[in-house]
Amino acid sequence: MADAVAFEALASSQHVLSSAENFVLYVLLEAIARGKGGGGRLPLNLSVVIDRSGSMYDEQRLEFVVEAVKFLAGNLTPQDKVSIVAFADQAKVIVTPEKATNRDAVKSAIDDIDMLEIGGGTQMALGMRAGIDEVKKNLDASRLNRVLVLTDGQTYQETACLDLVNQNRDNISFSTMGVGVEFNEKLLQQLAQDSHGKYHFIGNPGDIPNIFEDELQGLRAVSVRNAHIDVALSQGVQVRETFRASPEIYAMGSPIVGDDRKISYDLGDLEAGVPGSVLLTLVLPPRKPGVVRILQSSVSYDIPGVGDSSSNCDLTVEYTLDRTLTSKRNGRVMNLVDQVSIAKLQAKAEEELKAGNIDRATRLLGNAIQGTQRMGNSKATQALAGLLDQVKKTQTLQTKAAKTTLLQAQAVVRKTQMLDPEALKEFGKPE
Repeated sequence: MADAVAFEALASSQHVLSSAENFVLYVLLEAIARGKGGGGRLPLNLSVVIDRSGSMYDEQRLEFVVEAVKFLAGNLTPQDKVSIVAFADQAKVIVTPEKATNRDAVKSAIDDIDMLEIGGGTQMALGMRAGIDEVKKNLDASRLNRVLVLTDGQTYQETACLDLVNQNRDNISFSTMGVGVEFNEKLLQQLAQDSHGKYHFIGNPGDIPNIFEDELQGLRAVSVRNAHIDVALSQGVQVRETFRASPEIYAMGSPIVGDDRKISYDLGDLEAGVPGSVLLTLVLPPRKPGVVRILQSSVSYDIPGVGDSSSNCDLTVEYTLDRTLTSKRNGRVMNLVDQVSIAKLQAKAEEELKAGNIDRATRLLGNAIQGTQRMGNSKATQALAGLLDQVKKTQTLQTKAAKTTLLQAQAVVRKTQMLDPEALKEFGKPE
């Protein structure tokens, strides 16, 4: 019987230069859930936490949220547990899991959301805490336990939001939705990343129902739970940096490697057919020519209705004195290396913009655009070119148009783009 998860370890090159003091090698560790693992679709245990501050009345945002929640209610099964929380200066549970399957009750509650006496500010931590409490009432490893937070503004007590995620991340994931340009995108990104949820930027309020549908489809597609990759490095091999490479790109930091040479990376729940991957930048020591195992790796996960399982994969390379062999590259790995590099350039450009270094920022964005053009990633090219144009016009990120293009560029660049096999051949050519 085939494993429920396909797992492989790929190196950017199968050959390492024996005489190199610090040979840089990129390693992709990728897990792909094949499909439903035997337990069928997992029931939901979801709390939808909605910002109902005063700004949510702008651009009909609240109206689109109402439409999205009605869609959600119309797609529940009797096994699903869903609650709805509204927050501003206070938080209030407006639909309990017991009432969520009654579509008329949901419709009535959500239609009256603007009548709630909960103030006009933005206390997101209060809303999150209320949502967590509702999820905990039906907390079960056999369910998909998630809090979905939608907001359009800056919140008080950001640290409290982060603390809530860190305290509950082992049992509950958090997906975040930012509407407009006034919210703190770094906060929402971190809340989702730290708990293996999803972050959504919503530039057009009319997209809110579609984003809700995307979130629901993703939850329905989960086929394995609590996946994590364990790595044991060979002696002398060092990790320079680590990035989550798919389905989204973000830094995972530089791990501290202990005496046992072991590192672990959490992937969270995996949707069928969607790669969950980690990209390592390794530094290898010089060795005599010959085949060497540089790491051992495994992915462990839970198959709903079946139990725990795992897959193992060792990675070997051949040390050689032939430089022409070391110049041959794996197209799949180098494609992701380039996508990560572009994301780093975009992030660095943003830092330079905030520091007032416009010339440096425009150069960095120009370099990123050259990379997306070479890759044939037209969406990222268009998004970054729009940001560059705004920066040249305004010399700042403070205008609404500039902030919108920045958030759009972030969303596109962070989303991993899968190139077709023919395009990948270009990445495999010797340098």
